[in-house]
Amino acid sequence: MPFVLARTSAWRRKACVLGAALLLSLAALPWTSATSSHAATANSGTDTSAFDDVPLNQLSVSGLHNAYEQAKSRSLTKGLDLGAHLLEIDTYSTYGNPGGWVVSHSDPLANDNNCTYTTGSGVFKKTWENGSLRTCLDDLRTWSDAHPDHDPVYLKLELKWGFRSGAGMGPAQLDQLVAKHLGADHLFTPADMLGTAYSTLDEAAKAGAWPTWKELRGKFIVFPITGTIENRLAGYDLDNLSTEEEYAQYVADLAARGQLAHASMWPAMTKPSPQGDPRLIYSPTLRPWFVIFDTQATRWLNDGYSLSWYCGNHYLTVEGSAESVSPAHDDTNPDPVAAAQRVQYLAQQGHSSITTFDWMNTPDAFALWPRDC
Repeated sequence: MPFVLARTSAWRRKACVLGAALLLSLAALPWTSATSSHAATANSGTDTSAFDDVPLNQLSVSGLHNAYEQAKSRSLTKGLDLGAHLLEIDTYSTYGNPGGWVVSHSDPLANDNNCTYTTGSGVFKKTWENGSLRTCLDDLRTWSDAHPDHDPVYLKLELKWGFRSGAGMGPAQLDQLVAKHLGADHLFTPADMLGTAYSTLDEAAKAGAWPTWKELRGKFIVFPITGTIENRLAGYDLDNLSTEEEYAQYVADLAARGQLAHASMWPAMTKPSPQGDPRLIYSPTLRPWFVIFDTQATRWLNDGYSLSWYCGNHYLTVEGSAESVSPAHDDTNPDPVAAAQRVQYLAQQGHSSITTFDWMNTPDAFALWPRDC
């Protein structure tokens, strides 16, 4: 894809410089339809969810923003043990090799996270923190193997300054990394959604072809999104190819060649629009590959978005920063009851497929809810 390779080293040098420099309370609602998602039940696989026969698009789950941060836990998988159904990981395409995907919030050159790996054996065995994305995926694979019937888990990868195809860190290489370290058999992929009945994700979604919660047990659903630094670079005309467009083009090209099975991840659009179909900004060949839409909860609720359009087409919506919806809650330490009510509100009034936040002390906020679409 020539336009993918058109990202020059010149702007990447500028990106490095810029990247381093940039470096309600609601009334109580009924709770009878919720299902606890604590580690002892849903994610451990020891209980059967009341939602087992419900299609994925009709469920609302919640998860952790920046789950890799050590301030949240010394372990990436702690959120899963609490009951989170999404983990978000920030990563930089820095060094140009499988171990070169740096996982950090603001440092593009050094890993700073709670992903761990071991070296040596016996008395010489040592556990290290601050692994690369490869290590984070290995941690998730280990957790998944230990909980083989776990609830489906979304993995959101924010590519802080995008892909670097010219350095061997493009969509194909990230796909291979995800498949190798999470395990291809642990993934629910676009090809799985299409089967032999549908030609695009849009067609499958509109037909209601989403599998049920039970059918997705033991699986991860991975999607990359355009990063914050990449968005700023675009504002300076330093990056004219977003992660979401580049990955969607990769998936569309694979499908055109009959090789969609190589795609480990899902295209996700971070530019939903309150006026009609947001995919119209892209070419007709890319539009049918976006069925996941991600933006802040306040935008979904306050900016005139037609949530009925997303619901009616059976698309998935990701609603971030739940704490910012009025009345605002504390970013990290909210009242647990109010936090749980916020998640329920976003599920039932905001029709959220996935609600995200930074809360670690709110176990009931990880309950599953009907999406009410």
